[in-house]
Amino acid sequence: MAKLTKEKVKQALEVSLGVVAIAARRLGVSRQGLHKAIKRFGLEGYLEELREEATDEVEHRLIQAALEGKPWAVMFFLKTLGRHRGYVERQEVAQASKLEIELVEVPGDPLARPPAGRG
Repeated sequence: MAKLTKEKVKQALEVSLGVVAIAARRLGVSRQGLHKAIKRFGLEGYLEELREEATDEVEHRLIQAALEGKPWAVMFFLKTLGRHRGYVERQEVAQASKLEIELVEVPGDPLARPPAGRG
């Protein structure tokens, strides 16, 4: 295994579009080893940027396919990027209220436990 340098790691990540397993294979190291090198060289931001660029490219291709009228792309586009317009299969409701319950002992309550020592 050749010694990893910052430039070798950057190049492998760029060629793999930020896919760590592929970059690690190219470098002849484990994924964990490459993650350690990424951290050691301070390349976390670089890796994130590569992944964002790849996501942008794939998103662009999805939009192109949807505009070409490919049904799978139209459906996926609307279910994801069109969610805010109501194109969802199920409605999700978020509730931010808090429920507080106060327990009160009621005298003569048949469900109340008898005091300890009695029975």
